Amino acid sequence: MLRSHLLLATIGTVALASFGAACGDSGTTPVGGGSPTPGGVSPPPRPTGASPGDGSGTIFGASHIYIGTKTRDGVEKSDAWADYGYDLDHQVTGSAFTTHCKPAGGAAPNNVFPDGTNGIDNAFGKVLLPIIKTAAATSVTDLEASLNEAITGGTFTIIVNLKDLGAGANYDPINAGLLAGKEGVPPVWKTVPEFPEVPFTNSYVNENTWVSGDQGTVSLNIGIAGFSLALDIKAAFLTMDMNSAHDGATGGVVAGVLDTEAFIEQLRDVLGAVQASFCDGAAVEGILNQIRQASDIMKDGTQDAGAECNGISIGIGFDASVITLDGEGTPADPVDPPCMGGGSEGGGPVGGAGAGGN
Repeated sequence: MLRSHLLLATIGTVALASFGAACGDSGTTPVGGGSPTPGGVSPPPRPTGASPGDGSGTIFGASHIYIGTKTRDGVEKSDAWADYGYDLDHQVTGSAFTTHCKPAGGAAPNNVFPDGTNGIDNAFGKVLLPIIKTAAATSVTDLEASLNEAITGGTFTIIVNLKDLGAGANYDPINAGLLAGKEGVPPVWKTVPEFPEVPFTNSYVNENTWVSGDQGTVSLNIGIAGFSLALDIKAAFLTMDMNSAHDGATGGVVAGVLDTEAFIEQLRDVLGAVQASFCDGAAVEGILNQIRQASDIMKDGTQDAGAECNGISIGIGFDASVITLDGEGTPADPVDPPCMGGGSEGGGPVGGAGAGGN
């Protein structure tokens, strides 16, 4: 399965970065944990009887990213996270948790399991984002604003290339690809040269909403102290709502599940970059257990009442505008992880993008 990671931003010593996407073949039928609850928010289905892409294509670049601290109207809210993501486990959860996996790390079910709006699963925004905000508070007062300064300043963008998009509102399939942008003078960008475009072979458009296709693998990177974390997100969707002229998009979403223990090992390297003693030992275990307590789902996006939760759901929003590409940017230097056994995937650069296959 192909995969990619795209830089979202660097925020002082705490940086949210990178998500990408990959073609996937896993379905959306829940396994274990009881029956699905109707009504949860999901991507639109494939359009019936739609034709393949028939146009010359359009390239979109992210113009704004929403990490869950603010609404799409720009209002700071403690529960803004609740509107970013999808109902991944097909359960709209309030106060009944009998069909959920068992809390990890001694977490209280009432703190972790209740969903966002209409069943949205986003424990990253609900539990982990406040931790990140606290860590960054001494240097960054507005995480989202700092993140988006990187876009307006030309440092990075997320690029979605809908290669055969035409004027129609429905297409199946659309030949699409995902890239990383850097060294931009918006709306003109260069691509990150060391990592190729990642294709979406099964994407589609339903009433002007583009959907990346079957649930696959997405990578979210978090960079702290100059180190990039390549975090695989499973059971993932990437969507955006294009206007009828196809010259802009709003309502973009990336949603999926982090493997909790893989995430923890990545964070061990981040903490080790700040202080070497954090690579192992009791000093770091309490911190990492706070991350473990955010687990709200199984890492394949399902629920299993007989197992301990081993995944952390995540949802992030974005808007996009039409851009043009102007060749490749300058390759970034690789950064080695400070702790053995973790770190950035393949020694990948902070601020870059990556792709691989398995």
